[in-house]
Amino acid sequence: MKEIKCTIIQDILPLYIDEVVSQDTREMVDEHLQHCEECKKEYETMKHNLYIPEENKDSLFRTIRKKWRKKKVMTSIVSIFVTTTILIGAFLYVFYYETVIPYSEDLINIEAKNENQLASRYFGESYASVNETHPMQLEINGETKNVSFIYYTKTIADSPSRNLVNNEKGLNEKEYTFNLAESGKIDAVYYGEFDTKKITSGKDSWEAILKRSTLIWEK
Repeated sequence: MKEIKCTIIQDILPLYIDEVVSQDTREMVDEHLQHCEECKKEYETMKHNLYIPEENKDSLFRTIRKKWRKKKVMTSIVSIFVTTTILIGAFLYVFYYETVIPYSEDLINIEAKNENQLASRYFGESYASVNETHPMQLEINGETKNVSFIYYTKTIADSPSRNLVNNEKGLNEKEYTFNLAESGKIDAVYYGEFDTKKITSGKDSWEAILKRSTLIWEK
């Protein structure tokens, strides 16, 4: 019988291991493996890499399915977390992120109710908050005056400040009124944004704020 080349045997080995060869081919490979150490080593290597014992197949598949389910659960959790974070961020931006309302004579004015009381009137649809300072002494054109600063803010959504309005008539007319603190001491009221934290840390000053603010009332 003509000797079969090792390359042919090694090509057949995967089918031989999977037991899908004919009986004659199996006998031929068996005979070759008995006297060829090189092919025998190749056979052992292939058998180790390709063959999964029947009793271990179910365990292997269960492990794969378990890892796949775990991966799907983790993906779902991450997706829910990201979606929730985006929704919360959007909600906070719409309802709580405040921007300064630009000053306009038609929108904001200061009215003297009497000698000791000043009131700020806002005629817009709504506002998120109003910020004011107590009177402070600042030099204006060489003269020291008691100055108060004020500014209104808004959010994208309708402001919840409607419920804080202390003038029922103003609520119906979309007019919001509040009284300035220590009105009797005020010489001038300026409209401009201020941040007390920046002033305290030295990053801003009342003099600088005065320069970029608008005078809206003066005694």
